Amino acid sequence: MHKQIDSWTQRPYAFICNWLLPLGFIVLLIGLAVLPERSLYHKLFYALIAIPTLFALAMRPLASKALWFNPVIITFLMFSFWALLSTSWSDTDASFGSLLKRPLYILMLFAACALIGLQSNQRLALSTLLAALLMLPITGYSLAVFISSWIPGDRLIGGGALDNPLLSSHLFGFFCTLWLALSMTLSPRQSWAAFSAALLMGFALLATGSRTPLAATALVCAWLILACWNKRSIWLLASGALGFLALVLLYPESLSNRGLSYRPELWAGTLSKISQQPWQGFGFGAHLEILIADLAMAFSEPHNFALGVLYYTGIVGLTLWLAIHGIALLQCWRHRSDALFIVCGALLVYGIGAGLTEGGGILPRPKEHWLITWIPLALIAALSIRTRQAQRTHD
Repeated sequence: MHKQIDSWTQRPYAFICNWLLPLGFIVLLIGLAVLPERSLYHKLFYALIAIPTLFALAMRPLASKALWFNPVIITFLMFSFWALLSTSWSDTDASFGSLLKRPLYILMLFAACALIGLQSNQRLALSTLLAALLMLPITGYSLAVFISSWIPGDRLIGGGALDNPLLSSHLFGFFCTLWLALSMTLSPRQSWAAFSAALLMGFALLATGSRTPLAATALVCAWLILACWNKRSIWLLASGALGFLALVLLYPESLSNRGLSYRPELWAGTLSKISQQPWQGFGFGAHLEILIADLAMAFSEPHNFALGVLYYTGIVGLTLWLAIHGIALLQCWRHRSDALFIVCGALLVYGIGAGLTEGGGILPRPKEHWLITWIPLALIAALSIRTRQAQRTHD
């Protein structure tokens, strides 16, 4: 009976995993830069990733069982369970059903990447590379428009549904990191082309005026130097030092013109609230209001991912959240002989760095924050599942 069902579902299952999900993943990566509005971006995610992934899992439940034994996905499910449980003491206005959808969306992302990888690890890599190639002319056009109309104080936002330079930096930073990692792992002839692409994305990153990506990129360079540890590591170290020196000498205001942007005040205010309920947090979807006296206004995010997780889900949730990232990064380090793990590890490290002074919400719907949290984690989980399956087949 199982063989008959597998025979009936073979073609639609293969179509979803080989064509529909890769297309959806490309749209997820670059959609915000080309689509006119965010609502369309969300609808395409549902149509090209969430719903097809559900169908694929239903058609081949046994073939996809490897997903549920991956430690990254297991820890994510534990974190999601705790976050949803915390709604019982949260003062959120959202319904439980509305909040339940959010971890399900992220779970579908994990499953989609894993299903693509189980069919063909190369297809997952090529989908990501195609998105990176498509981003180059998009970024070049955005830079050209920005430069042609630039006036002092302007910051690059980009086209499509992008509407905030800080959030845009997550998109440009993701692809800058991707190209930089490829320049360290591809053949010498190809590495120069990848490094040139990284420079273009780096210029866009600088044009956003955001300083958080600079610290995140420094962490990426450290990861690549240690993970690769070859002659290119020395060149990367020298290039990074020279680049930072040039930035300080030629454009010092990029580092100091906005001070600390009230980050210490935001963090201190958040920690003060966290101290009231440190272990369990205030609950998923709880209201957060941090008053800044100098501005006479309130912020709804602590501008630090870890503090956001700590506020909403407490020490218990933060422990699980850190475990997700720690397990994923450890897998990348253990498999650093595989260039794909080095690249995905770089994306995760960039996200960790970017999250030090940005963000604060947990389990959001698809948006820029996915590029520095859930997408790198989903890629690493998919690579780990594929590697484990290949080892079992070989044994």
